[in-house]
Amino acid sequence: MISRRITVLGSTGSVGCSTLDLMAQTEASGAGAFEVEALTGGANIARLAEQARRWKPRIAVTADPARLDELRDALAGTGIEAAAGDVAVVEAAGRPADWVMAAIVGAAGLRSAWAAASTG
Repeated sequence: MISRRITVLGSTGSVGCSTLDLMAQTEASGAGAFEVEALTGGANIARLAEQARRWKPRIAVTADPARLDELRDALAGTGIEAAAGDVAVVEAAGRPADWVMAAIVGAAGLRSAWAAASTG
């Protein structure tokens, strides 16, 4: 089975959580496999860290720079890179992936969606 590399921008919101749930169901049914490149979220560090521990992305990013230490602490010992801020979200969006779910609502998601689209 071919594994698809996925990035979920806004993974802690409703659409992002639904995306990860669907991926889990797909894997459980044997219909597909996923490798997560990046997860990005807002202020819900507990949910972002839980998702990161489950999916083991290369990087987890919070949009809130003031929460970076909290994210790093939550991911300590996992080998998952932690980053924060708008620039880090855009950089995560531009990482190589087969598929990107752009689930950051409104104008806040435009730069990251553009970065993902520009990567191809």
